[in-house]
Amino acid sequence: MHNTLVSLILLFTILPQLTLQAHASSDYYKVTYHYNIGDVFTTNERGIWRTAKILDIDTNEQSSTIHVLLYNTTKQKPKLEEVNTLSISTYHSTIAHAKLEKKWLFIGNDTPLKAELKGYINYLKSHDFNKYAEATNQKVDDLIFRANTLYTKGYALNQAAQYQQAIEAYKQAIHIYPMYFEAIDNIGFAYMDMGDFQTAITYFDRSLAINPQGMTALYYKGMCYINLEDFARAIEVFKQGMHAFPEQKQVFEEIYIKLQKNNF
Repeated sequence: MHNTLVSLILLFTILPQLTLQAHASSDYYKVTYHYNIGDVFTTNERGIWRTAKILDIDTNEQSSTIHVLLYNTTKQKPKLEEVNTLSISTYHSTIAHAKLEKKWLFIGNDTPLKAELKGYINYLKSHDFNKYAEATNQKVDDLIFRANTLYTKGYALNQAAQYQQAIEAYKQAIHIYPMYFEAIDNIGFAYMDMGDFQTAITYFDRSLAINPQGMTALYYKGMCYINLEDFARAIEVFKQGMHAFPEQKQVFEEIYIKLQKNNF
């Protein structure tokens, strides 16, 4: 726990000052922003003050995203020393550089507390796994190994028709590694094996949201609709598969033609 806290402090308080220089063009002028982790800004909207604290800044050649903690609104403009007494409305949100520059007023710098970082840490877990591992003082390889071990356990349980236990093992794997779409697919298969096709579809949709190129998830989503006798939606899914996966068009087309001929 001590090492984790030290890692978080290093990650979020000793980062160098960010300088972002926008590329000049016919539509944009060259401008330089200077923001730091812990900078606190406030803005007045119709007599109500909204306050935010910067947790991190992601930048690339095209754009930059500021990750912030949002506090509940106040009727009076808050002072820096009052920030940590404010209640929190949103543990993680984003603000565009241009909007921050135009509308928000800088009131000081206050190092993010560990409790204030939990929303951003959770965001990293699903969006930047390498940075999540670094921020929580863990190794990516160790996390993936643990997730794979649980995946293997879930597969064995599913093969033994212990579907609920298999689902639990897969969920534990996904809790460690939220982008593990193969484990999400397998939860869908387990629900199919139990005859709960509607729930299976929700997991195939979740898998496709993470991995839009998931041909397997799309195919079995269509099969679920067939089992539910929702042939109109099944037709749409297999038609989508024909266009999304031209190299495997025949796999989807065969079922699509049968559906069109009412052969199911």
